Amino acid sequence: MQFLVHSVTAPEGDFLAERESAVTWLREQCLLPGEAEITNSEHSALLRLRDSLVDVHTARAAGRPDPDGAARLSRALADGRLVTTVTPAGEAKLASSARAPYSSVVAAIAIAVAEDGL
Repeated sequence: MQFLVHSVTAPEGDFLAERESAVTWLREQCLLPGEAEITNSEHSALLRLRDSLVDVHTARAAGRPDPDGAARLSRALADGRLVTTVTPAGEAKLASSARAPYSSVVAAIAIAVAEDGL
């Protein structure tokens, strides 16, 4: 998730700032299928998700809690519609039950947060 946390200060500029560049970037990261789009409201939600990730990451790095940031991040990640699945070997994994492209993007981010941390 570091790539999202640092996207605001990326040397080439904030690639999520505009919906069109966000779609291009999401496709390049294989988070959004080639034909899929995100709406303006989904783009706004993506920016809120990124901002809450930044806030929680910053607070953690400073060694302080951020209950408001954690609550906003939890709400933003809920769009991913995560479920727990079990592999044939008995290993529990997170997966998305979402069918909409944006929800699948959020699910991938939520899974990365859960597995890799902030």
